Amino acid sequence: AAAAVAAAAAVAAAAYWRPNARSPREIYEDLCNELKNIDALGGCMALLEWDELVMMADGSADARATQKAALAEVVHERRISSALKARIDAANQPAVLSQLDAFEAANVRDTERNYLKSAKMPKALARLEAELSSQGYQSWVKAREAADWAQFAPTLEKILNMRKQIAAACAPGADPYDFCVDNFERGLTHARLAEVLGEVKAGLVPLIQAVGAKKQLQTHRALTGTFDVKQQEALSKQVAGELGFSYEHGRFDTSVHPFTGGTHPTDTRITTKFNEGDLISALMGTVHETGHAMYEQGRNKAHASLPVSEALSMGIHESQSLLWERMVGQGRAFWKYAAPLVHKYFPETRFATAEHLYQFVNVVQPSLVRVEADELTYPLHIVVRFELERGLFDGSVSVAELPAAWNQKYRQYLGVEPPSDMEGVLQDVHWSDGSFGYFPSYTLGAMFACQFYEAALRDLPQLEEDLAAGRFEPLRRWLNARIHEVGSLHPSADELCLAVTGEVLNPKVFIAYLTKKYSELYDL
Repeated sequence: AAAAVAAAAAVAAAAYWRPNARSPREIYEDLCNELKNIDALGGCMALLEWDELVMMADGSADARATQKAALAEVVHERRISSALKARIDAANQPAVLSQLDAFEAANVRDTERNYLKSAKMPKALARLEAELSSQGYQSWVKAREAADWAQFAPTLEKILNMRKQIAAACAPGADPYDFCVDNFERGLTHARLAEVLGEVKAGLVPLIQAVGAKKQLQTHRALTGTFDVKQQEALSKQVAGELGFSYEHGRFDTSVHPFTGGTHPTDTRITTKFNEGDLISALMGTVHETGHAMYEQGRNKAHASLPVSEALSMGIHESQSLLWERMVGQGRAFWKYAAPLVHKYFPETRFATAEHLYQFVNVVQPSLVRVEADELTYPLHIVVRFELERGLFDGSVSVAELPAAWNQKYRQYLGVEPPSDMEGVLQDVHWSDGSFGYFPSYTLGAMFACQFYEAALRDLPQLEEDLAAGRFEPLRRWLNARIHEVGSLHPSADELCLAVTGEVLNPKVFIAYLTKKYSELYDL
């Protein structure tokens, strides 16, 4: 079968590659047109997925799974077609490549990379992946509501086996977990992750211990109590818009698990969730998702719907959300801007100053839930997930053992233990669609965010003053020019980081930032 596909592609390529009949530009544009059509189909799938997570009734799950599976099969066939292979081969000719600029050449490079990965995926596995994605999400929601791991475990077992089958088919002989990680972080291995996360862990453990030995930061009484959800939503929407989220090209909704989705940079959708007993978490979640959304809305318009306009990696995408949430939203300057807005929507907080709010969002307290964790202890939540995922793939941890293993690591690393599976092993949506290897991107993103922000401070000497005054455009434009519009031009995240900051990813920058900030806050 592989030989037949190759032969068909060769014949087709010969038809496409006629130097006297077609110019290099025509050959390249022909490839781009096919890629844009495939991207449009991907947008249809994204819309189905957004609707499933935000709008769809529970009773529609089976029908939606069938719809997604059918569309996934169509998309998969387009991504591995002999016609696409012919266009790739034709565009890869030296006479064509020599006429392309760097962004155009990156489109050809990444199209070939994506094709080779997709072409090795059996059609049956592509369909199974779509089916289990829908089934997994619905199973996870029900199990989480019931706080009952046993309801989700059989589905997760199927999802895990499916991921191993896909790895074996697409990367024979490779470590299956490395294959999963590569889907989110190009070229990264679990060994390198263990090294990076180990360095972060070694740097944070003594710092967290030192902070824990100090008196806790005082929380102003006006910041605790009950806060109207509608007012929280209005506050969050205003802040998102002032940071730079375009409502002309996006939506703001609620969901069980906050996320950023959509079908295109001109149709970017963010969600969050609100808790009447917590004034700040929804606002910080909104700032986080707005960072993701501004990356999407800022993608390269000249190469819209083409591979080079996409995010280089999940870690880079996460760096944009965390730069806005952590480096900006948890900084002193931001609260000089935001405090008057909090007072506007919640007059009862008017005696809480910007400094009170700054301290409030930077309290260090080991917690059970990753998305609610403080900046300092958050990486340990990622370490837990990374170690458990690695255990699932090397066989040292079974699906049935996950709740106990989870609880044990939380006791060991954070000194807390979940009272139920809802606050423990069932808290994240990621495993419900088989997104193994995704979690490390969060902490990688935090490290990239530190380096990017330091570079921005060097280039924008008035940045802190601008943020305090609510002038976010200079930083947004800086990020847009150096990261959003650059997309996947560089072959790896390290090379992008080098271009933006002058050095590849360096965990020491992250540790130094946290040490300086929390030493000052807690008077170490």
